[in-house]
Amino acid sequence: MDFELQLPEEITNLMNGGGLPSPEMMNFYVDEKDRIFFIDFEIDQSLIEIERKILQYNRIDKDVPVEQRKPIKLFIYSYGGELDAMFSFIDVVALSKTPVWTINAGIAMSAALVMLLSGQKRFALPHSTALIHSGSGGTQGTFEQSKMAMDYYEKQVVKMREYIMAHSTIDKKTMTKNKAKDWYLDANEQVNFGIVDKICDDVDEFN
Repeated sequence: MDFELQLPEEITNLMNGGGLPSPEMMNFYVDEKDRIFFIDFEIDQSLIEIERKILQYNRIDKDVPVEQRKPIKLFIYSYGGELDAMFSFIDVVALSKTPVWTINAGIAMSAALVMLLSGQKRFALPHSTALIHSGSGGTQGTFEQSKMAMDYYEKQVVKMREYIMAHSTIDKKTMTKNKAKDWYLDANEQVNFGIVDKICDDVDEFN
């Protein structure tokens, strides 16, 4: 049975009139205060908002020693998405002096797995799944335009594989063996291949 929270009429009136943020936004503000973000959507240009926050926290922490800075925690539950958005995001994370922790909160596939690898500390929940594959894409336009688009996409896929190998213990032979298929990894395999540092079953480990 669904449960719906009934707010007092005066509160809902304020919300409907723009006086208060929605409950979803109120939760976002609370999480933002604790430097917690949930990436539970398709990877796209909307990631720029989290990139802005990462850079903002670095400005706030400018005079704080790195080892004393409060980490930024990214809970990832995503089936992947745009590689351009992914590369932009991992570049910003690499620039961040304020620690960024990534947590596989259930699903980290394709581009989302690469984002999982970008964290200075990386965790997986016990029943989480990760996926490495070469992705899929389509093109439109003339033959020449389609060929250029596919050439560009192939370069992105090569860069993605190189990043995965550089940030895990997956070697070139293992990557080549699995590159043509959907390669699923459970939590233990994520640890074994160096995708995450550990499996987390205690919420206090994030604090």
